[in-house]
Amino acid sequence: MKQASNAHSSAREHAAREIDRIGHMLVTRWDRSLAAHLLSLVSHLERHVDEQHASLLTECLTLRELLQHWLLQNDSVPSEPERYDELRHHLGMVSQLAMMEDRQLPPDERHGDLAQAGPHMIYLWMPDSEDAANLAEQLSCFGFAVRSMYQASKLAQALSEATPAAVVAYTDFSPSDPIFTLAATIGSLCPLLFCSPRHDFDARLQAVRAGASGFLGWPLLAHELIDSLNFGDLGERRDPLRVMIVEDMASLAGLYASVLYRHGVDTLQVTEPARVLDSIVQFRPDLILMDMYMPDCNGVELAQIIRQQRLLDGIPILFLSVEKRQSIQLDTLTLGIDGFLTKPVAPEELVVTVINRARRYRKLRSYIINDSLTGLLNHSHLYAQLEYEVLRAKRDQRSLSLVMLDLDHFKTINDTYGHPAGDEVLVNLARFLKERLRRSDLISRYGGEEFAIVLPGTRQEDTVRIMESLRQSFVQIEQLSNQRTFRQTFSVGISSLATASNTTELVQQADDMLYRAKHKGRNRVEAYPATT
Repeated sequence: MKQASNAHSSAREHAAREIDRIGHMLVTRWDRSLAAHLLSLVSHLERHVDEQHASLLTECLTLRELLQHWLLQNDSVPSEPERYDELRHHLGMVSQLAMMEDRQLPPDERHGDLAQAGPHMIYLWMPDSEDAANLAEQLSCFGFAVRSMYQASKLAQALSEATPAAVVAYTDFSPSDPIFTLAATIGSLCPLLFCSPRHDFDARLQAVRAGASGFLGWPLLAHELIDSLNFGDLGERRDPLRVMIVEDMASLAGLYASVLYRHGVDTLQVTEPARVLDSIVQFRPDLILMDMYMPDCNGVELAQIIRQQRLLDGIPILFLSVEKRQSIQLDTLTLGIDGFLTKPVAPEELVVTVINRARRYRKLRSYIINDSLTGLLNHSHLYAQLEYEVLRAKRDQRSLSLVMLDLDHFKTINDTYGHPAGDEVLVNLARFLKERLRRSDLISRYGGEEFAIVLPGTRQEDTVRIMESLRQSFVQIEQLSNQRTFRQTFSVGISSLATASNTTELVQQADDMLYRAKHKGRNRVEAYPATT
């Protein structure tokens, strides 16, 4: 049975490529003999499709009926728009479905839907002898909700009710620990991280064999857990790779998106070239997958428009195209295109090529635009982004607020506890802001101990409430230095487009309010007064 299935799959793939080749010749130039040959290819493909592939059968039937209708019209020839619109659409669907049916890669179980709104839930597996209260309190400051338990039945019940961002399990790796009987179930739903007082090789090997996504020491510190959740594959689960698909045929764009979604990639489908620039700014893709041949504005022209934008010129662009001529492909590569995927594309080629290039770009971009200590946007990139966001907010008549934030008495921290402790406070604040604010907010280290935050679509009064809540939470976080703990506060100045007419005024007003907060005693939030 398996050999027969593989034979059918191979026959479908061969037929798909031949249908695509002949069909696009027919799109360019009508020829009755070519149309008859294409009709026979579609009929041949249908013989290798069973009822389990209903969508492919439906598209084959539609394409076959279209070709038969045109061939029966002896006195007329289908117009170029008819061939371009109807024939191209059905060709794309038939050839791409034939390539993807039975070749869907198994979904990557490591990628659950963890980009949820609101607090991330963490389940702590911890014996009563270990105090989880302080850890839970510290994690709550970073926006995590925590449930602690140490009974297998309770954990199984909790997993059936809701999938957490992670299960963090304390263990000494004794054979009788029930967490190991649940490990496979946990791993199929969410990341499992072990924390243990043991650090030996055998303990780490047991963790790997149990399917753990991470290994942490004990006592467990909140910031170490947060760093683990934001690193590598786990970080990708919480902030998935983002791919924009630019394809004028929505049906094809949906096919590509469904394959990538199964592997944890967040996609945005854009069918109108005029919407691409705004969509890039809002979606912030790690890669653009673009059809080379589109009506009105082709892929080469659109790629050149994207490359004209200073902040967008580094985003990798992959062309999806039936174009197989090497000379044409080489010409487009000189324009800044990063590569080609030839239609119809196999799902494994789509997944591997897109994910690897998107990951590489995300990593390289972080080196260029992010502050090396905190991982936040650097000053220059924030200012460039702010200018664009101000223009967009004014055009769309939307709110926008700017926050200037400064750590209080930071020099005293460095003098008292040392510069490494001061650096750790900066990193802790960066972690805190990234966890508590939205993905659409722009967070930067503006310089030294000063930070800037852009909140698009947010009114000044709402920004004041947000920052008051963050100020009260941050002071509860325990800052560590050589086994000593201390607390840290910050001051905030806020401005908005309700009072500022341009970027310069927005920054100046926020800076003035930060100075006022400092002058009034620090550890407070001040907003620029509304004009009357």
